[in-house]
Amino acid sequence: MSLDIQKTSARARTEIVSPAPSSSEVSKKKALRHRIREIVWDSLDRSPEERRLIFKLDIFILTWAGFTYFSKNLNSNNLSNAYVSGMKEDLNVVGNEYQTFTTMWTIGYVISQIPSQMICTRIRPSLWCPTWELIWVIVTFATAAVKTPHHLYICRFFVGLAEGTFYPAVHTILGGWYTKRELGKRASIFFASAFVGSMFSGYLQAALYTGMDGTGGLAGWRWLFIFDGVITLPMALWAYYALPDLPSNTRVNWLRPEEIELARQRMVDAGKGEDVPMTWPGIKRVLGKWHFWVYTAYYTFFICSENIGGYMNLWLKSLKRYSVPQINTYPTVINAITIVTTLSYGWISDALQLRSPIVYFSLTVCFFAAMNLAIWDGVPFGLKWASYYLTGFAQGSGPIFLTMVNEACATDTLERKFILGTTNSVAYAFNAWIPLITYNTTKAPRFLVGNSVTVGLIVCAALTLTLAVRLQRRDAEKSSGDERSDAEDAMVVGEGTWARKQDIET
Repeated sequence: MSLDIQKTSARARTEIVSPAPSSSEVSKKKALRHRIREIVWDSLDRSPEERRLIFKLDIFILTWAGFTYFSKNLNSNNLSNAYVSGMKEDLNVVGNEYQTFTTMWTIGYVISQIPSQMICTRIRPSLWCPTWELIWVIVTFATAAVKTPHHLYICRFFVGLAEGTFYPAVHTILGGWYTKRELGKRASIFFASAFVGSMFSGYLQAALYTGMDGTGGLAGWRWLFIFDGVITLPMALWAYYALPDLPSNTRVNWLRPEEIELARQRMVDAGKGEDVPMTWPGIKRVLGKWHFWVYTAYYTFFICSENIGGYMNLWLKSLKRYSVPQINTYPTVINAITIVTTLSYGWISDALQLRSPIVYFSLTVCFFAAMNLAIWDGVPFGLKWASYYLTGFAQGSGPIFLTMVNEACATDTLERKFILGTTNSVAYAFNAWIPLITYNTTKAPRFLVGNSVTVGLIVCAALTLTLAVRLQRRDAEKSSGDERSDAEDAMVVGEGTWARKQDIET
């Protein structure tokens, strides 16, 4: 008995000496667990209802956007792979006609974006976007039958025209359904899918060149475009069902009424403004702000500096030591690097809630690569190869920048939609002619002018991004000051009311 009492007393003293963990320690452990779950995947620590909603959005929006962008970028890269796989000889492509193919695509791409964004405020994206995807499929099939470079000019123009409706619409939809903690990852996943297509293109062309060249009387490079259309057709049809428009006007049957209401409330809580149709007075208001001018300038410098990595296959062909399959597949490592860096940028930016530092990092790496390729003479063979691969660090910061735009313009949905269209459109308007002048294919693989201009464009992009960051901080400080002023005014009014009440009672 006495022994039991002694043990009980000892346990009591131990409990007194070693108290239970404090509430702050418990909350820190919970916060750490919450943070880890948030980094791994942002919906893991939400309510069951919100988790179910986000899961549905990911399944329907990201499958459509990702697979469609995969096929579109597959098509764009297939032009380059087809050129070095027999198309040049079959169509008798001479001089700078190869660059003209790209320019015709860019002209169509530029023309369609701003009108498309305006139309999408009047017509449902779930009807508008899939219809243009079907047009894209038809023109892609027609590309397999071209007989002259001029036929290909026409096809590339209409492929660009159809594709221009897609990219800004996707970022508009992503920004309309996802919050700040979720947007960076989804934008990066969507963007990375394009480079899966770019990477796959080289292997597909290598396989078709060796396995189907001459089948049905068609050259291997023609089969490449047939495969593009076959891959894209199901996604175009899927979009009529999967695309949910925006929370304010969605009518898809895969979302229940309570889920639609939750989606709308999420956007209200995130501070996003009400969707309104695009009007000329609204456009004038948007043009009166700095966002349009600075964001558009940065994105133009950024897009025009991306061309440098796309000419690795011409360099490899000029060495006359690699086979056609090797020339098609070795540059795909750039796309693999872009996929990894794009996804890394998305996860890191959402986890740390940082956007601009990631963009600065990508610009720095690309600046180093561009400098090596601009110098060229005296640069070791291995460093040239590595520099081409390092260009894969740059493009993945594009969706992070557009996430910045989505967040900075969240309260003005008209401005958000307009700028998402104009940044891309204006950037590619310049990209339609700058490579034509600076990257003349008759100068391959040296490209002294093109690589030197790219170095300057990267510097201009960094300076413009710095201006945008400072203006964002100025606006944030002003907004914070206005909120404090409103709170102080409310307090003064409250104190005055209380004082008058006291006087009356006295």
